[in-house]
Amino acid sequence: MVKRARTASVPCLQASTTSFDDFRKVFTRYQVVLVKKCLPGAGLDKPSSNRRTRWRPVTLNTLRRFYRRFPAVVCRTFTVESGGSVSSRHNAPEVLGKACAPAGPWYASFIVQRHRAAFSAFLQDLPMAAPPFLPASKNSNAAWVFFGQNPLARPLRGRPEHTDAIAHSGTWHLQLQGSKVWTLRPTAELQAAARKLSRLRVRCTAGDVLCLNTRLWRHSTHIPGRCSFSLSVARDMYLDVIRPAACNMTNIKGHYATQDISRGAIIFTEDDAPNLQLPRSKAANCELAEDPDGRMVVVAKRKIVSGDWFSLSESEDEDAQGKARKRASS
Repeated sequence: MVKRARTASVPCLQASTTSFDDFRKVFTRYQVVLVKKCLPGAGLDKPSSNRRTRWRPVTLNTLRRFYRRFPAVVCRTFTVESGGSVSSRHNAPEVLGKACAPAGPWYASFIVQRHRAAFSAFLQDLPMAAPPFLPASKNSNAAWVFFGQNPLARPLRGRPEHTDAIAHSGTWHLQLQGSKVWTLRPTAELQAAARKLSRLRVRCTAGDVLCLNTRLWRHSTHIPGRCSFSLSVARDMYLDVIRPAACNMTNIKGHYATQDISRGAIIFTEDDAPNLQLPRSKAANCELAEDPDGRMVVVAKRKIVSGDWFSLSESEDEDAQGKARKRASS
C-alpha cells in the first residue's frame, strides 16, 4: 500500500485581528501565511486606508473593460498558464476582446506595470489596493492578474512546480472570484532555517490572501474542477524597506526548467533564443559556451532541478551574448 505524503496546514490569520507586526512575525518564521476574510463585507470590520467601502465585484467584464482601455499593456505580458504556448483561441484578443470567452478550460495571466495611468486605473477597479494588514508603502508598483475557468471535473493545472528568482520579501495573492489551489514544498534552504516545514496544500477562496516567498517555496497551482471563474490579483511586498524599488515582473515562459536537466546539457542556442537575457546570480546554474559549429549556447553548469530558474554568473562575458545576438540577426 502506497502512503500519501503528509500535507500540513498553512499558518492562518484573520484579517480583522491582524496587524502588520502580527503578520510580519508569522511570515518571517514560515515565509507563508494565509489571511482569511480580507474583502470588505467578508467579516473585515477593522478600518483600513487600503480597502474601499464601496466597490463593484471584479469580474471577467472588469478585465474586458481594462483591456479595451489599455490593450498594449495586457498583450505585452499575456501568457497561458496551462498547456504551454499561446494558441489562437487563448490569447488576449480572444479571451478579453470578445463578449464571450473561449469555451472549455483555460488559465491565463497578464501583468500591469511600467504604465502609470494603466496601473492607477487597475487599482481603482479593486476592492483594495493592498491587504488591510499591509501598509501601502510596502507594495510594488505592479499587479499580476491570474484568471481562468475549468468546467471539467479534473483540475486544470498551471505551470510546473518552480521557484522564482526574486529580490523582495514575497508576493501576496488576493483571491477575488472562485477558487485556486496551491501546492507548496519547502526548498532545502528553507528547511535548514525552519526544519518543521513540510509540503502544504492551500485552497484559496474569495476573500483569502496568500502571502508567499516564492524563492523559498517551490509552488504550483491549479483551478479546481467545476470552477466557473477563478480570479486573483498579486503584488510583490517589501517588508524591510520604506520605498520599494521599481518593479519589473516577468511573465515569459521558458526561463525556468520544466524538467530535470543534467550537467553539461545545452539548454538554449543562439538559433532558438537569439534575444534571450538571463538574470545574473552569484550561484548561477548556467554558462555561455560555443558548440562545435561555432554557435553560442547556454549550458547547464550543474544539475538543474525542474522548476529552478536559469541564471548566469555575474562575471559572464556580456560581449559573448551581444556577439550571439548580432550573428543571429545577420
